[in-house]
Amino acid sequence: MAALEADFNFDDKKIKLRNNSEFLASAGGFFSMEDALNHLSKITQAASKNTSLIFLFEKPFLKSTLSAFSIIREKPLDLIDEGELENVILNLAWRLYDRERPIVSKVLGISEFDLILTSSKIKDPRIDGRKILNPIGFAGRRLGFTFENTYSQKDFWEKLTKIPRRFKGEANFLVENNLVFDKVFSLLGEKGILVEIGLEETHVGQLGNFLKNSESFNWGEENITKLIAKNFSIPLEAARDLKNRYQAGHLSGHSLRYLERVLLSELRILIEGVSLAIKNFTAEDTKGWNLYLSGSLVDFPKLLECFQGHPWSRTVFKRRPTIEPYQKEKIFDKINVAVDGLENLTCLDSLALTVAMAELFLPESPYHELNKILKRRIKWLK
Repeated sequence: MAALEADFNFDDKKIKLRNNSEFLASAGGFFSMEDALNHLSKITQAASKNTSLIFLFEKPFLKSTLSAFSIIREKPLDLIDEGELENVILNLAWRLYDRERPIVSKVLGISEFDLILTSSKIKDPRIDGRKILNPIGFAGRRLGFTFENTYSQKDFWEKLTKIPRRFKGEANFLVENNLVFDKVFSLLGEKGILVEIGLEETHVGQLGNFLKNSESFNWGEENITKLIAKNFSIPLEAARDLKNRYQAGHLSGHSLRYLERVLLSELRILIEGVSLAIKNFTAEDTKGWNLYLSGSLVDFPKLLECFQGHPWSRTVFKRRPTIEPYQKEKIFDKINVAVDGLENLTCLDSLALTVAMAELFLPESPYHELNKILKRRIKWLK
């Protein structure tokens, strides 16, 4: 869990980073919902009145979906009016919620009755496959939209939303990483594959289409810690310290050579997992795409060389990709925002926080009126 304190100047498009901190679960453990709420309470208690808080969650706390849904109109030659548009949005929202509820509840590990729709947004209206800004005044047979839904456990969400009320600052709920990545990278026009190496999992996503083409597998930084602990017969905390010393270049001699031999095979497992994840993406020509690495292991010894030297199959990439760490600065360069202190952002989720900050400066959705309709009609789902 990561927290960031920053000053935002939206008029001059400037960000000044102040403090960042992270809360790590015990070795081999995980945060419960109560743990997360307790940490967030401590953050808000220490925050000043002018602070803006950004809440960014993943499962098992939140789960986001991105779904294209459509309906066949009974009178395709009639022009769409506001009344019909409201009824269609209501119909589609209900059908989608009914379809997603058992799937999402299973992913979050909770009962369907404990599931709550925390937010829903609509975009990309289409009539007979043609993209338009607003369907009113158009005719056609098939009318559809893309829905961005986020779900959570009801009790957790109710307790979470009460926390920001204890101080006078502003709270921004930006939901799941993938949904934020999808929006920001789509608007920036980024192309390529992003590999996020986390503590327990690695996420592989297609920039600009992250929710639809995204895979994850159980390999993370802790795999290296556990491997070191096993090979040296030491506790996990001592193994973590040894890993940090190795990553900082503070090992030499026999220990260095032995550790490198052990770790190279483990890094190859990571790369094979990335390769399998990309194969599961929808069939597209990946010729010329870059592969970007992100996470706290980006500067891990031999990691970049292993990725660059891997014999990538032509079923994964049509030609050999350029592989490099993802530079957080390029996000702000593209939206013309000046950031002071970005180099000091050391949180494990620094890229996610960077993307979340960028989203606050992006233009408003052109589908504001459609979302007003959706917001009115889905209150009964919450």
